[in-house]
Amino acid sequence: MSKSKDSQKKPRIGVFVCHCGENIAGVVDVKAVAEYAKTLPNVEYSTDYMFMCSKQGIQLIQDAVKEHDLDRTVVASCSYEQHWPTFAKAISDLGMNPHMHTQVNIREWDSWVTEDKAAATEKAKRMVAAGVARAALKEEVGTEKLPVTKRSMVIGGGVAGMRAAMDLAELGIPVVLVERETSIGGHMTMLNKTFPTDECPMCTVSPLLNGVMAHPNIEVLTLSEVTNLEGSMGNFEVEVVTKPRYVHDNCTSCGRCAEVCPVEVKNEWDQGFGMRKAAYKPFPQALPSIFTIDMKHCIDCGSCVMACPVEAIDFSMKKEKRTFKVGTIVVATGYEEYDPTEITAYHYEHPDIITQLQAERMFAPTTLTKGKIVRPSNGQVPKTVVVVQCVGSRNDQVGNEYCTGVCCMYGIKNSRFIKEHLPDTDVYFCYIDVRTPGLQYEEYYKRAQKTGIRFIRGRPSSIEPDPLSDKLIVDVEDTLTHTPYEILADMVILSAGMVAPKGFGKLGAKLGLLRGKEGFAKEYHIKMGPVKSSRDGIFLAGSIQGPKDITQSVAHAGGAASAAAQPLVRGYLEKRMDTAVIDEELCTSCMACIAACPIGAIVIGDKGQPVVNDAACKSCGACVPACPTGAIQIRNCRDKQLSAEVTALLEAAKAGGKIE
Repeated sequence: MSKSKDSQKKPRIGVFVCHCGENIAGVVDVKAVAEYAKTLPNVEYSTDYMFMCSKQGIQLIQDAVKEHDLDRTVVASCSYEQHWPTFAKAISDLGMNPHMHTQVNIREWDSWVTEDKAAATEKAKRMVAAGVARAALKEEVGTEKLPVTKRSMVIGGGVAGMRAAMDLAELGIPVVLVERETSIGGHMTMLNKTFPTDECPMCTVSPLLNGVMAHPNIEVLTLSEVTNLEGSMGNFEVEVVTKPRYVHDNCTSCGRCAEVCPVEVKNEWDQGFGMRKAAYKPFPQALPSIFTIDMKHCIDCGSCVMACPVEAIDFSMKKEKRTFKVGTIVVATGYEEYDPTEITAYHYEHPDIITQLQAERMFAPTTLTKGKIVRPSNGQVPKTVVVVQCVGSRNDQVGNEYCTGVCCMYGIKNSRFIKEHLPDTDVYFCYIDVRTPGLQYEEYYKRAQKTGIRFIRGRPSSIEPDPLSDKLIVDVEDTLTHTPYEILADMVILSAGMVAPKGFGKLGAKLGLLRGKEGFAKEYHIKMGPVKSSRDGIFLAGSIQGPKDITQSVAHAGGAASAAAQPLVRGYLEKRMDTAVIDEELCTSCMACIAACPIGAIVIGDKGQPVVNDAACKSCGACVPACPTGAIQIRNCRDKQLSAEVTALLEAAKAGGKIE
């Protein structure tokens, strides 16, 4: 009864206009906007303040609510996503429903995009008028506690994925780690040295590798891929398909199968600088420490079966499909090295033109070169090496405008490695800008300068095979001295940029993730939510969100693990119920809303009618225009509320002389 009377009461609205320092007040006359708000229907109080989100600003709002008996608040300041929770909590602390707060964004939508001060002020008035009209029709919305599945999944077993899995497991959360390759470890295991300390990567990452494999809370699935996802944050159902290894877990990694295997192919892990058999482990320290039979190259001779002392090889093994219930997901599928073949002027097909990742394997002691720096074409020691930066990044022509950020450091690292091992070899380092942000990074660069490396500020226009010799002609201009160079090189190393994995488009679609134009997973907010994806419950770790070095990837993975663990440790998920709601009397069960929902939050109920899964609904509103009868609406974004908002906006514009 009392609730019904309250709903019929005349709204008492308070309006609070923020200066936001000069962000808003530098363009908008906030005092004029606050005075204008006093003339609007249902507004009982209006004022302005320098920083509404400060402790003093929050106190100002709370004092006004109590003094003037306000039942709704409108704050004209910054974005809804950033500051609605701040002001909603302020009134919630007073016993009000938090959804009785309305946020009007006069910063991003007005002061930041409007140069004329008078126009910006008038626009702010119109926006406040619209916000007040909507606030008058707002309804109280509850918050529910939803149970969650206390298990997480990490997709990708590189250094970021392993770090995230370990951090989650250490919090007592069971983890399923899904890796599509035969072993975990990722790109870090391929490196020869790591900057800025030049330490052994395997020595660094090995404790994490072993820790992940041995942890009782981590289940590692290699040769596995996610094929389907259903559900929502807190209660996902993930389908994973595991390809057969054709070797059982009782494999002792003795290597007898590889010894007798007659087939030899290039080892992908060695980037072409190593060979492997059809029965193989990609590298000696690979985990799980189990051999794999490559059926693509296997000739079915049976030698491995006869040689295996524990009868671990089984060619009858099939694909296995499993479904896991998890509460949160961390995506850590890493990056790929840009393929320089696209830049035809660089002739990447030439054997003496390699990428930095290939150089890492050449320098490693376990490959065909046994760590010796040689020309791939003839095995001779190069007398002149040219390192070319920004190949496939900072390049509008190939569509990658971003800076990979890591290339300068690993280019310098490998240039130093060559110079230190071959002091008589001339090393040229061609760059656009040398970027070394980070502790000890600039010092690392300065030490490299002292080794005799020749730094040339300029990106080569072409790299051509010399028709008169077995050398390569590198044409480049030093833009500092405006001096053109034609360098006869024995070997060229291309610092190829980091790009999103080719298969991530399909995986991202299955997970319902947005991607940026660069192909990487789109984060929720580039500053305030870099580990959160566009879908609730799915988090990003490492270079799938954008290029990162090892240090950044590990730190990012720790943040993702922390965010993914929060609802699982708490044991429940708090969900605001400002979601879609269906009027059963108007609904004709045409199912248009199900087809329109981009995240599958509307399902068919037991009675054959559409039902909204409140836990999954993101209140995007895509279902509303799809409904032919108007049966589906978004709480606090109903047609009548939007209509009042638009009407107030137009009336304010008309009063200001902007429309006839």
